[in-house]
Amino acid sequence: MNSNKTIIITGASSGIGKAIAQDFLNQGANIVINARSEDKLEDFVNQNADCRSRIRIYAGDIAKKATSQALADLALEQFGSIDVLVNNAGEFVPKPFLQATEEELDSYFATAVKGSYFASQSVIPAMIKQSDGCIINIGSMWVEHPLEATPCSASQVAKGGMHTLTRHLAIEFAANNIRVNTIAPAVIDTPLYDNLMNREQFESLANLHPLRKLGKLSDITAWASHLAGDGGRFVTGQTFFVDGGITAGAHT
Repeated sequence: MNSNKTIIITGASSGIGKAIAQDFLNQGANIVINARSEDKLEDFVNQNADCRSRIRIYAGDIAKKATSQALADLALEQFGSIDVLVNNAGEFVPKPFLQATEEELDSYFATAVKGSYFASQSVIPAMIKQSDGCIINIGSMWVEHPLEATPCSASQVAKGGMHTLTRHLAIEFAANNIRVNTIAPAVIDTPLYDNLMNREQFESLANLHPLRKLGKLSDITAWASHLAGDGGRFVTGQTFFVDGGITAGAHT
């Protein structure tokens, strides 16, 4: 579905970003991936050695505008187009409001808000020239539906900026056939949670969802592929909650 397209993915060295990059690569797309760790990006290339010609990497802090511009330039120089941008870089760390620090808040805003803003700013000129483009922001269910069990206001006010950016860009660039949407996951089963809690604690989070199960990485990659493909041709400015039913209402 997405073969021969060029996709830029931020925060692509692990978790959701890495899974999205792998899925698009498997479909035949060219991918340009970013993360802070060059070693992890190189590992991804080595894991996909047979597709090396369709992968380009750029290590750098996505909060810096120069990083975003370098990603756009690399995609155009190597592959000739920028068809899809996935703004995935960001963090989710549950922490009570009164314990959040200035440094943490600055970090969340730098990555989620500045990162998605400048990355979008860097790719949209090419999309305007093509009269076609798709931007997918990876937001969060918690932006719209806080849970007492998982206080996380610091990270979510930053993710909320991505949700707002989605609507503004969707309207400003609709006439250029650039579609901008958000995927807002709940708890997705990724190795990143191993840094926050033990496996038993993590699996108990399935009970937060009315469907009583954890989300899978494939649940997110399927939506990204859908929005980047024919399924997203007439959709813009929307937030899609991939959340096991949480935002539909209480289940206890």
